[in-house]
Amino acid sequence: MAGFDVRRQVLELEGSFNVRDLGGYPTRDGKRIQPRRFLRAGSLYDLSEKGRQTLLDLGVHCVIDLRSRVEREQMPDPVENLPEFTFHHVPMLDYINSSVVAGEMSFPDSLEEMYLGLLDNAGHSFAQVFELFANPLCSGFLFHCTAGKDRTGMVTMLLLALAGVEEDLIVADYSLSEHLAPPAPGERPHYVPAYALTSPPEAMRVTLEYLNSRYGGVEPYLSHIGVTHEQRSRVLRKLLEE
Repeated sequence: MAGFDVRRQVLELEGSFNVRDLGGYPTRDGKRIQPRRFLRAGSLYDLSEKGRQTLLDLGVHCVIDLRSRVEREQMPDPVENLPEFTFHHVPMLDYINSSVVAGEMSFPDSLEEMYLGLLDNAGHSFAQVFELFANPLCSGFLFHCTAGKDRTGMVTMLLLALAGVEEDLIVADYSLSEHLAPPAPGERPHYVPAYALTSPPEAMRVTLEYLNSRYGGVEPYLSHIGVTHEQRSRVLRKLLEE
């Protein structure tokens, strides 16, 4: 795995950012993730007609929006009602965005706290995402949140870990997000913590350590949240080249 450049995963998608194909990542047993099966991204709100066509050309027909209900209402996905796409909304971190709207600003103290909280408390959402991934009627996915960093990064971590990608590569993939986000328009709001704009390697290392120590790794975790053996097998068949 040494020498694999995670920057080769980056894709150009007009109207979006932090877009990457998980295809090509090597696994511990010498296989690779299949290209154009699982794409990750930031917001699609500004996705252009050219960008929509790019997705179709890449074989993406299933879009999974991980944003909160508030985010979706304020900045709806342009593909949501298009017949060429199947759109699913699986909200995560609703409590944070709802608190911001209410003026309470209830952010976790750190990225690590946020990610460990997602593992412990958002299992139903992760299970729903993996149920969609396992659906035999859909094989080309793009999943996204707003920055394509936190919620998208957690789903990516679980996918790559399930496929058997080395943890160092999972960490490197996560860390790249900080460098692919567009410049913030103006100053950061005072109530948004500085960590919201970062993706330090240590945050994902801590998350992986927690996944392994508390749950015994990715497969026991997925079982714990209700992802069946058959669903995991279907996802793996989509993930890995023969």
